[in-house]
Amino acid sequence: MLAGSGIILLMVAAVNSRNHKTCKGYQVKINNETGGKWFIDQNDITDILTNNRTLSLKDRSVKSFDLHTIESKLRNEVWVKDAELFFDNNGILQVRVKQREPVARIFTSTGNSFYIDSTGVRLPLSEKMSVRLPVFTGFPSDAKKLKPEDRRLISSIKQLSLYLLNDPFWMAQIEQVDITPSRAFEMVPLIGNHLVEFGDGANPEKKFRRLMIFYKQVLAKSGMEKYERIKVQYDNQVIGVKKEAKKI
Repeated sequence: MLAGSGIILLMVAAVNSRNHKTCKGYQVKINNETGGKWFIDQNDITDILTNNRTLSLKDRSVKSFDLHTIESKLRNEVWVKDAELFFDNNGILQVRVKQREPVARIFTSTGNSFYIDSTGVRLPLSEKMSVRLPVFTGFPSDAKKLKPEDRRLISSIKQLSLYLLNDPFWMAQIEQVDITPSRAFEMVPLIGNHLVEFGDGANPEKKFRRLMIFYKQVLAKSGMEKYERIKVQYDNQVIGVKKEAKKI
């Protein structure tokens, strides 16, 4: 009991000692998962911490900092996925920020455009950086608060886009993905004058495997221009629709 009481007293003394210290400065570290693409930088974080450079952090008492409130303020920044703040033993405020990772660019049916991240959160276009991502066109809504069916569509877009980003061949071959009125996907390839009817975003690995088999076994022999549509949305089959011969 005496040993336990001693430890508690030491902890209380340590906390009191820290609270009577002053901030010696701050250090911002941003965890970037986007392969070198920076959509938020240290200047942006500094602006948030200092209320656009109107507030000085250095030489303020440590106990005057409401770290939870500051973390919440940082998380409200659209490009911040998470934030953690703490004072180190030298009185330096350590600011750890995790940047959101865009995984798809979406164009609505009215022509507006936005990104979504790996959790499906909607992100604005950035003036700092543009990044090559799978492009989806014809999204049916511009509303910030989406209907359940639109949220499900965003989830399908995210799933399909993540697959494309992890497959160099299909990322290069699929130029854009059109969203049909029935909320299915049609893909426009870079090489070949055909459309790929993909269905919904479920089971992309199986669908692309069937498409690759069709490319190797059929298009490699017939040429990339013979078919106008390739349908891979059906289980265990691929349907190729040939172009009609032009009448003279």
